[in-house]
Amino acid sequence: MTVRCGLLIAVSLSAVLMDFLMEQVKNELILTGLAAAIVCRLLEEGVYGGISFGAGVVVPVLLLFPLFYFRMIGAGDIKLLSVLGGISGIRGSLKIMGSSLALGAVLSLAFLISCGNLRERISYFISYTKDAVRTGERKPYLKKGKNPENFHFTVPVFLGTMLYLGGIV
Repeated sequence: MTVRCGLLIAVSLSAVLMDFLMEQVKNELILTGLAAAIVCRLLEEGVYGGISFGAGVVVPVLLLFPLFYFRMIGAGDIKLLSVLGGISGIRGSLKIMGSSLALGAVLSLAFLISCGNLRERISYFISYTKDAVRTGERKPYLKKGKNPENFHFTVPVFLGTMLYLGGIV
């Protein structure tokens, strides 16, 4: 196993555990992951590694900002994807992000069907979207606390990372 593979597993698994225990991904993990990633990339690839690191970090922020703006995804999730992008580079970042979003959709759908509130959540989303378009106001989509509809996105991020490492995505 390469150092980068180990970093991807360690950071994404730590984030899952942190998310379940504290309902957040701590900045200490993010900063440690970023520091380890930049050192690893520079030692392995020199200047190109630094450029690839920077691109991998920035892409998730730019692409996921609209979801963050409407509070549909947490800042910790975006920061986590940025660290993973810094480790894996821009292509890896896009693959991990894409597979994480797809897995998140599938897992969310399965969760909503199993809980029996799919229709209620679709109705809530439609109502939320109509209000946002009509009023132009930015209201949080997610509700704080351990509500059943709050989804730990770190789980699909971890699974997406494993798919990336396994060469499936």
